[in-house]
Parts: sequence; C-alpha cells; structure tokens
Amino acid sequence: MSEAESRVQSDLRKMILEGEIGAGEKISEVSVAQLLGVSRTPAKLALARLEMTGLIEKRAGRGYVVCEVNIKDVEKILIVRGALEGSAAGYMANFGVPDEARWAFTESLRMTSEIIAKGHAVMRDVETYQEANTLFHTTIMERCGNEYVMKSYERLRHLPLAELGAVAPNTDRLEGEFLRMSIGHAQHAVVHDAILRGDAMRAEMVMREHSNATLDYARLFVGRNVDAHIPSLKLGAAG
Repeated sequence: MSEAESRVQSDLRKMILEGEIGAGEKISEVSVAQLLGVSRTPAKLALARLEMTGLIEKRAGRGYVVCEVNIKDVEKILIVRGALEGSAAGYMANFGVPDEARWAFTESLRMTSEIIAKGHAVMRDVETYQEANTLFHTTIMERCGNEYVMKSYERLRHLPLAELGAVAPNTDRLEGEFLRMSIGHAQHAVVHDAILRGDAMRAEMVMREHSNATLDYARLFVGRNVDAHIPSLKLGAAG
C-alpha cells in the first residue's frame, strides 16, 4: 500500500467512525480527492479497501454510501465470525499446516513483533499491524484445509467489520492502540504455537476469543466510548 493510499484510508476511516461523514452519506473518488487534497488514484484504492471492511457500500451507479449499523448487529456478526475462525484454527491444528501457511504465519508474527519490540506505536505502525493481522486471519481461514468453513464465511464477509482481520483503530489514542496490538500479537503467537503442536482445543478456544472480542478490546484498551470504533452507532441502539 502506498503512503498516499494509507493516509487516505486512515483519514476516511476516522471521519466515518467519528461521524464527520455520516451514515447514508454518498462519497466518491472525486469527492474524497477534493476533500483530502489528493489525486483520484489513492482515493479510488482507499475506497475499495474500505468497502472490504463493510464501512461503505458500492452504489448501483457511481460511488459509495456509508453503511448504517448498530452495536447489536456488529456483536452478532463478530460472534459468528469468531466461531468460524476458531473452527478453522482447530481444523488446521488437527490436520496439518501447509508450507505456504507456515510462511505467512512467520511473516505476520515478524511484522507485529517488530512493532511491539519498540514499546510504542506511531500511525504507520497501526497500518502495518492491520496488514499483518489480515494476513494471519486470512491464512487460517483460507489454508485450514476445510473448504466448507470458508464457504460459510463468504456469506458474512461484506457485513460491517466481518472482513477477516478488520479492526477500527482510533489513531488519536495510539497508547491504547499499542496495548490492543500487544494483546493481539500475544494471542496470535499462542494460536500459532497451538496449531504447530496439534493442540486443536487450545487453538480453537484462543482464536475464537481473539476474533469475537473486537469490541471488548476497543472498550478495554482504547476507550469505553465504542462509538469511536463502530460506524453510525449514534443511529442505532439494538433493534
């Protein structure tokens, strides 16, 4: 990801999550380019990446619209995603780790361990962590050896925050983000170790906890005002 694309994606994510761009509002690569003072290419690429997280949705015509969700919807989605990711981790522990998965795990853990070793985080570290996090989660789901787990997940993947490895960081509170990344890295290491040792029960248990606790970790480490992490909550208490 280029520096310009990374900045545009981070700025847009923050504006959406903090309500500067409201639920139902239409945005396009042209409007984003004008808003953030960039060319249309990084704006276009950033919008495509945000669509993968479920924060925005492609319109039938041109451009995107900011999605409306509520906290209960997100919690239900994360529970189901956690069950699927836990099953994938347990299955891989039982039936073996392909070589490409071993490489991906090593690379993901290398990226996150370098961040944690510094003892603090800057904005670029948040983006790097998200790339490593996505690599770890997609590797488990796509390389676990059970294609039916992935087929089940496909029905969820475009729902808000259902994308594998998706988090909604608050870059105004980098100290809290560093704590959350530290916990995430530690859990990745535990899951990885359990998979390599063939401990399916532990791999599934820790992976499920890690996957479906996105909101809990946001509250614990980055602030209890979860509105800063989930789009459009101001519109929707439980329905």
